[in-house]
Amino acid sequence: MGWVDWQPFSYRNEQQQLRGLDVELLNAIFLRAGYQAKFSEMPWARVLHELKFGTVQLAMSANITAERQQYARFSHPYREEETAIVIRRQDAERWRRITTLEQLINTPDFHIGVLKGFDYGNTFRQLMARPELQPRLQMRLRLEQLLKMLQGGRIQGFILDPHGLQEWHNQGTLPDDLHILLRIELIPVHLMLSKESTTEKHLQRINQAIDQLKQSPDYRQILDRYRFTPQHP
Repeated sequence: MGWVDWQPFSYRNEQQQLRGLDVELLNAIFLRAGYQAKFSEMPWARVLHELKFGTVQLAMSANITAERQQYARFSHPYREEETAIVIRRQDAERWRRITTLEQLINTPDFHIGVLKGFDYGNTFRQLMARPELQPRLQMRLRLEQLLKMLQGGRIQGFILDPHGLQEWHNQGTLPDDLHILLRIELIPVHLMLSKESTTEKHLQRINQAIDQLKQSPDYRQILDRYRFTPQHP
C-alpha cells in the first residue's frame, strides 16, 4: 500500500503511528476482506509509478482516469471528496467576481497551483485541458510548495479538498489567511489496484468488503471521527 502524508486522510501522529480517514477506512475494508496492509510512504507520483510495475499493489484516495485504467483496477467508491479553489483571504475582495469556472478561465492573471500526479475530477480535468489555461497552471510535488508560492504571490490559488484544509488548520500547520473562493464538485473516491500484481478476484473481494463496511455502523463512526460530512450541492 503506497501512501502520502496528506492530513486528514493519511499521516503520522505525534507517536509516529499511521492515522487518518483513509487509513482507518482501508483497515476496516481489509478486516472484512481478510487482508492485512503493509504501508509504504512515498510521493504520489511514485505511488502511481510503482503501481504500473506492480511493486505497490494498492493506493488509496484515487479518482478514475483513462490513463490510470491502463494499469490499475478501481474498487467501488468508499467515500467522496470535494474540490475547491483556495486563495489568500486578503485577496477575497479582488477575486470576488469569480463565481464560476468559466470566469476563472477568463481571468488571465489568475495562476493556479496543482499537485503533480493528482486528479481533481472530471470538471477540473476538462478545465486543465483548455489551451488558454495551461500556461497558468503551476505543478508541484507537495502542498507546502504551493503554500509558499501562494503566499509569495507566484500563484493566486490552488486546489484542495476543504476537509483537508480544515484538518491542517486544526493541526496548526496552515496559516489562518486562506479562503475558499470556489467549490467545484464532489467526486467519488476509490481504491486503485495494480493490474500487474492483483487479480479480478482481489478486486471482487475488496468490493464486497467495501459494500459491507458502508452498510455497517462502523462506516459512519469513522467518518464522524474526522468530521467528514460532504455538503451536497
